[in-house]
Amino acid sequence: MDISDDCFHVLEEKQDSPVVSHEEIAPSADENLTIATDSALTAFSQELSQIPSIEAQITFSLEQMEKALENNANLKLFWSIRKHCLPLFQQVENSGQRADLWSRYIDLTKEGRRVRSLQDEEGAFVIGQIELAISCLENDVANFVNEDPISVQQEELPACLEIQTLEKRREFYQKLHLSLVWLSNFSTRIIDLRKELMNVGMRMRLKSKFFQRLSALGNQVFPKRKELIEQVSAAFAEDVECFVAKYFSHNNKNSLKRFVFFLRKEIKNLQQAAKYLAISSDIFSSTRLQLSKCWDQLKGLEKEIRQEQSRLKVVSTENSKEVRERLSQLSQLLEEGKDLVKLRKELDGISKRMRSLDLTHEDVVALKGELQGVFDKLKEKQEIEDKRLQEQAARNRQIQQEAIKELNEKIEAFSEKCLSGNITNESRSEWGELKHKLTKATYLTASEKFPLENRLNAILQYIISFLEEQLLSSAHADEKLVHMRQVLAQRQERRKELKHKLEYDKKLLGSSGLDFDLAMQYSALVEQDKRALEELDEAIVELKQQIQQLSS
Repeated sequence: MDISDDCFHVLEEKQDSPVVSHEEIAPSADENLTIATDSALTAFSQELSQIPSIEAQITFSLEQMEKALENNANLKLFWSIRKHCLPLFQQVENSGQRADLWSRYIDLTKEGRRVRSLQDEEGAFVIGQIELAISCLENDVANFVNEDPISVQQEELPACLEIQTLEKRREFYQKLHLSLVWLSNFSTRIIDLRKELMNVGMRMRLKSKFFQRLSALGNQVFPKRKELIEQVSAAFAEDVECFVAKYFSHNNKNSLKRFVFFLRKEIKNLQQAAKYLAISSDIFSSTRLQLSKCWDQLKGLEKEIRQEQSRLKVVSTENSKEVRERLSQLSQLLEEGKDLVKLRKELDGISKRMRSLDLTHEDVVALKGELQGVFDKLKEKQEIEDKRLQEQAARNRQIQQEAIKELNEKIEAFSEKCLSGNITNESRSEWGELKHKLTKATYLTASEKFPLENRLNAILQYIISFLEEQLLSSAHADEKLVHMRQVLAQRQERRKELKHKLEYDKKLLGSSGLDFDLAMQYSALVEQDKRALEELDEAIVELKQQIQQLSS
């Protein structure tokens, strides 16, 4: 597999200085200029020695001085030639010719001094720029050392790092890569400034100070950069080893088939990550070789998978047809307004059936969309039905509330009527009608029905007591004895009913389905039944004694 070697190459080499490059080994600009000047001066001396006349020698010297001031002026050569030329004027005998040559000599000297002044100004400007550049670099390096680079700049991760293999160390790679970006920038700037210094003419003492400052910066940058490259390289090599061991160590062809497309993408991303991250050349080469071997194992599998997918596509077409027919039937039943609960179960059955069939990814996506469409229609129908049922329940509840209110009002009116003493022989039948209505009111909850039943039972006891008092108030002894025996029979019968009611209420109280409030109400009812039974027993005993007295 073709993977170009774009890895990070370590710029520094194993030398005594932490900042060493091939440009430093080459002669500096000053040395080159000295060599060129000496060579040109030697050639000048040789040519000058071959000129016979003094005037011609001066003219030749002035021409060479003029050439030395042209493009890229060589002032060292200029002043050397000028020094050779000056003694020659003493040997010129023709005063007019000597004056002309001397005038030209003075003009060239002035021009040389002007060029030297310009070069001095330019050199001062360049020195100032170098000073500024080194100061900025020192400040940047100090900020980098004292601050977390992540807080300085947050770089968006490339897609090649957003992969499963590098997931555990993603933040580690991001942090160290950002640090290496800064360090590489610093190292490039250091090397460029060293090159610039070598090519700029200045006093050696000043140049030496600049080199010392750059060397100090290099001592901070290059070892740290090398250390981080080693850390990133080791981590990346370990991640690649884990990836290879997990998927390729068993030589299981079937297992590779299952993940072939994932593995192809993962290998490509790992190759891109190797180019993106700052790893050493050795690690880059070794991981590239490992990934290439893994890629070779995947060759041919894609073709087999394509063939299997072709066969699967035929089967998937038939299975898709079956699912679509069932969905079509279900949609028709839904339009006809069939039972929504049954249709929902049928839809769930189709969904389960889909999971058991052989289907291509495209068919699965398409069928899921169609299934979702039917489900949305079913959900819409269900929401409409639920809304209708809720409205109906609200109406029924309103009717029930009105019925409860009406029944409560009737019981209240009947109670007030009885308590006011307006009790007749029909009062018992009226009470029975109200009791029958209360029994038929199945929509009442236990907590709603309980107080109404208690109220009716209290009214019944009041009616019975009232009627019994009327019977017992007879003036004739014979009639009174008959009435007393009649009341005694009624009380004994009522005692049986009350005893039965007490047992029933106790069973209700002992059941586990009661909430706290209802349990408290039934507990109070049981106590009320017990008191009523005790009072009734006392009344029966008292009545028996009265009957016995009248009978004797």
